[in-house]
Amino acid sequence: MSDDSLWASGGNPRRVFVERTYRVSPETAFDAWINPDSLTRWFGPPGFTARILTHDPRVGGTWRFNMRSVEGESYHHFGQFVEVTPPRKLVFTWASEEQVEGWRDEKNAPTVVTVEFTPCPEGTKVTVTHEKLISDMARDALTRGWGGGLECLEDFFADQSA
Repeated sequence: MSDDSLWASGGNPRRVFVERTYRVSPETAFDAWINPDSLTRWFGPPGFTARILTHDPRVGGTWRFNMRSVEGESYHHFGQFVEVTPPRKLVFTWASEEQVEGWRDEKNAPTVVTVEFTPCPEGTKVTVTHEKLISDMARDALTRGWGGGLECLEDFFADQSA
């Protein structure tokens, strides 16, 4: 993945846009995002593990994960599913329990994540857009996080095909 895909903000400096192409079907890619057993094996950037506490991927359903770094730092993220269109699109809100200044939007509301699964000749392009960010700090950290997460997803798919 090139640095261009990590930093492409479409003129919006408070938006994360990352994408990566995988040699899997859209159905397989979509399932990796909605299956809790799969999520625990790949979700998060390198060096983090995810524990799925709640995951109900339907419109109005909620999700809550505990992310733990190798250093032992723990972060709880949560939200609600806004759109679930298999195998093409997921939209969900995103907030953190360990609130750090600058991580929510101006109205202290959750941010919004859109994940799109687009068929292409190579397989499936997965695009993550994280919007309504209030700070450059949040944008930079989430760009690294989502970019790293998509790298971990590639490793997950490689393990599945081995």
